[in-house]
Amino acid sequence: MKVVGLSCSARKSGNTASAVSLALEHLESKHVKTKLIHLTDYEIKPCRNCNMECYVNKECPTPDNSKGLADLLEKYDSVIVGSPLYNGTIPALLSTFLERNPYPYDEVLKDKVTSAIIIGSIGETVAALILTSWLAPSKYFVGWIELDPRATASRNAKLKDSWLKGNIMEDEQNQKRVIELADKVYAKMLERKRSKSRFYK
Repeated sequence: MKVVGLSCSARKSGNTASAVSLALEHLESKHVKTKLIHLTDYEIKPCRNCNMECYVNKECPTPDNSKGLADLLEKYDSVIVGSPLYNGTIPALLSTFLERNPYPYDEVLKDKVTSAIIIGSIGETVAALILTSWLAPSKYFVGWIELDPRATASRNAKLKDSWLKGNIMEDEQNQKRVIELADKVYAKMLERKRSKSRFYK
């Protein structure tokens, strides 16, 4: 079983990457193969001059890495997406990637086990709606969690600047929630694996 974590933060060592990394490390302890990738490593341009080529199986006229990234995600059994909140919603680069996704959402990541980790204090509902519209249709979506720097600071004054320092995962409650999500991913992957084994017998 293979899981890819997609960190959509502009900071490669910030809270989002740390949360996704913890989920992947927990899955590795269960002998799952994992890979962490950063959205900022990919050149993704806004959709433009569009004649709906991607909906009729034609090459997109905007050359970049969006299709390569979409194809990479398809190679895994599960995708965990980590997204910070910028101005009350998902980052612009992630929004651009979703616009450039080469097929309708119910045709991408089909039958994959999916989940999301949202980092931020304002806009989690908007972000969750956007991410769910991508990660849920025709997939095994196990849910999303939000890790709130303000709530973290209220529990632990030493982490009052976690939004800036990127150390939100030092909080035990945040660690627990990420591990619980990873366990849901693992359980659903096992269920899918057993289901496929019965089907091919």
